[in-house]
Amino acid sequence: MLRNKIINIKSRISGMEIMNEQLAKLVKDWEIADDVAFSMNLALEEIVTNIIDYGYKGVEDYDIIIRFTLEKHRLRIQIKDNAPEFNPLDVKDPDDLDKPLEERNVGGLGIHLVKKFTDNFSYRRSNGKNIVTLTKNLA
Repeated sequence: MLRNKIINIKSRISGMEIMNEQLAKLVKDWEIADDVAFSMNLALEEIVTNIIDYGYKGVEDYDIIIRFTLEKHRLRIQIKDNAPEFNPLDVKDPDDLDKPLEERNVGGLGIHLVKKFTDNFSYRRSNGKNIVTLTKNLA
């Protein structure tokens, strides 16, 4: 059974709160396991925070469109924004993960975690929009 839910949030903290509320509702309604919900929530928050902070540079009221799709064996979340082109897959994984926290460089860890917490992480640019897709297998 295919299920879809699209939400449109604004590039501000209250938009993030709406996004989290909607994801929590979907997880319950669609009976998604807690571990999947945790992983996808973390990955989604990282991507949307980066869009707000870096893509839109903290300017509020830009649109971020999020589509949740539940397929037979996977949950897919697609995030679209109008910010300048940015491919998160071009961000190199930190090379200092084996060092103590205080010795690590700042940045790069969030995208690394998104890659770890999802089964598929893709990016494309289409019609002036960044489109990030996060997929997590349910089985």
